[in-house]
Amino acid sequence: MTEEAGTREALIQGYPWLKSGREPALDERTQRFVFKAFDRTLGKFLPHDVQAPILDVGCGEGALLAYFSARGYSNLAGFDLSPANVELCHSRGLGFVQELDALALGGFEQGTQWSLITCFDLIEHLPKQRAVEFVATIRRRTAPGGTAVVQTPNMGSVLASFHRYHDLTHEWGTTEDGALDLFVAAGYAPEHVKVGPAWNATSLRGRLRELYVRGLHAAIYLSENRPRPRIPTKNLLISATKE
Repeated sequence: MTEEAGTREALIQGYPWLKSGREPALDERTQRFVFKAFDRTLGKFLPHDVQAPILDVGCGEGALLAYFSARGYSNLAGFDLSPANVELCHSRGLGFVQELDALALGGFEQGTQWSLITCFDLIEHLPKQRAVEFVATIRRRTAPGGTAVVQTPNMGSVLASFHRYHDLTHEWGTTEDGALDLFVAAGYAPEHVKVGPAWNATSLRGRLRELYVRGLHAAIYLSENRPRPRIPTKNLLISATKE
């Protein structure tokens, strides 16, 4: 790390273990828990063909790619900006993962179009002025009839301020209405974009917490005139189909 490195570069360099000081766990028990959560959040978007090409943009520590592999998908690709994340992916058997900035997606494996592109917890890290360009590139790199699924913090949730600012590499945030505007501005037809809640609880305790969040959200927004946020989850789940 050079003295000239900025805040963002310093944080990205050791992103996986920045807060805990140790390598994030992905043992068998953790995988079962995480994969069940992915089943609930992402399961309905999985291609029927296990040979369908899937790309994970900003793949982080590889949990989502490991999930795809465990569900039988073998035509996988992924990249991340953090060299520490890429190293972790390689150590977990995901040797195909490359180090790349998400904004360079347009030049990644040129000629390939993916049936499913996932981009979880990344778009909020990009400069806001590049967001339309980035989503337009996702659309261009998606195969006809394919789907892109993007997860990002929900600025309409009651904990929006915490989730916007707890990570110093977050550059901006959006509400459900802003997310729809972003994808339409990037070339998607409004009817092909769905913005919904990212429910992911897999236990009774987690489901009860979700009920509490629903109630708290409704109570707080009683004071707000329409339009008011309808999605209570801390994250938005945006799915967009390329016609």
